[in-house]
Amino acid sequence: MFDVFLAYQARQRPRALAVVTPARRATYAQFDADVSRFAAGVLDLGLDVAPGQSVSLRFSDTYLQYVSLVALARIGVASAPGFDSRAEFRLTDLPEAADPGPPSQGRTVRLSRDGLAQIMAAPARDLPRPSIDPDGLGRVMLSSGTTRVPRRVGLSWRRLDAAIHGAVAAYAYGRLGVWIPVLGIDAMMGLTQAITAWSVGAAVANGYPVDELAGPMERYGSGIICMTPVQLRHLLARLPEGFTPQPGWMITTGGSALPLSVAREARLRLTPDIRVIYGATEAGLAATGHAAGLETAPDMIGHVPPGAEVQVVDDDDRPVPPGGSGELRIRGERTTLGYLDDPEGSAERFRDGWFYTRDIGRYLPDGRLVLEGRVDDRMNLGGIKFMPRLLEEAAFDCPGVFDCAAFAVPDAQGLDQCWLAVVAAPDFERDSLARHLTGYGGLPANRFAWIDEIPRNAMGKVERAKLRDALMAALGDAR
Repeated sequence: MFDVFLAYQARQRPRALAVVTPARRATYAQFDADVSRFAAGVLDLGLDVAPGQSVSLRFSDTYLQYVSLVALARIGVASAPGFDSRAEFRLTDLPEAADPGPPSQGRTVRLSRDGLAQIMAAPARDLPRPSIDPDGLGRVMLSSGTTRVPRRVGLSWRRLDAAIHGAVAAYAYGRLGVWIPVLGIDAMMGLTQAITAWSVGAAVANGYPVDELAGPMERYGSGIICMTPVQLRHLLARLPEGFTPQPGWMITTGGSALPLSVAREARLRLTPDIRVIYGATEAGLAATGHAAGLETAPDMIGHVPPGAEVQVVDDDDRPVPPGGSGELRIRGERTTLGYLDDPEGSAERFRDGWFYTRDIGRYLPDGRLVLEGRVDDRMNLGGIKFMPRLLEEAAFDCPGVFDCAAFAVPDAQGLDQCWLAVVAAPDFERDSLARHLTGYGGLPANRFAWIDEIPRNAMGKVERAKLRDALMAALGDAR
């Protein structure tokens, strides 16, 4: 269980920083003691959590969110994201009126401010190590991809350890300093980077909006920042004048393709060490590479690390010839066996030990993978198949475009038409985007939808179905 790494670091490096938030800094000794206090408090609550059940956690304080995550692991109880309404138990400090998200289907325990203060002020006490099945449920994650209904992914304790080992082998070996998982622990990348940081003795920082990341990058000497390409683009657009980062930073990006233009600017202004991360909640880390490789292979996602196997297959599940395009499927020690309580979804995406990603890609001759898009995103525009990323990458190159997403909407005759949702600067000249796109060949005719925010899931993937539904509702019969 991943809490043992924290306990080990508390003995070896008790005064080293473990958690940094805008409100506090906690050493490994302090963090470890608070974890034990919270774990004891949960035991005193008398929650009868059986093996295979989970407790969703949602706390208003970032530090308590981390403490509660590790505390449940310390007593052998599986945790779940705060928005998992199907968890058997829910633990929160939010009053019911301020508790967002769908109502929980399980038992909810609301800790008052006084109750929390009493738990955290109690003397830390040694807790007996529970007898845990390493293949038992250790964490539940929500993986909706771009679908409408989130699916629950059960991660065993063994798989969580494998996620740590994979991250260390692929990019984290020897990296200390401050790690900032902007995505948060409710996303697989954010969770993996947090528990990996504690396993190697780094500090985890959270509670810093993207607009404020310049401060930690100037203040701390080194570390890793985990974010989506869209968040990276926003960071670059909001860097203050005179910004000078410390030289030891690494930035990992995942969830969607990293545009070459964004990678170039980030390497110039932030750090030369930009990494592309590819994986899935259901299968863990599946590829990683240096963003410099985008110069020779746009949309590459790197090499497959140890512990994973990735194949490119056709519609009949047969491996395609070298260099051919097809769906990516993954298997290995970080791959789960199916969704929780969803046999239909499991049968669709898990077959013969493989997880079918619904991503389209191909191998380069040097062994790197290139991601071409998602099967579900491919548009059929009058019989012409088109991947939305081609239009999106062209639009991203237009100065003043903050975010964008291409999607298809049927017209009055039922034929799909291409639309581009755009988030732009307040003073953006809208006609300039149409002129900009004429310089790119092979793009379909499209119409623009100017919006305030592109809907994305926790991993940064565009939720195109929401865009389509919102536009159809707005247009009504005007299509």
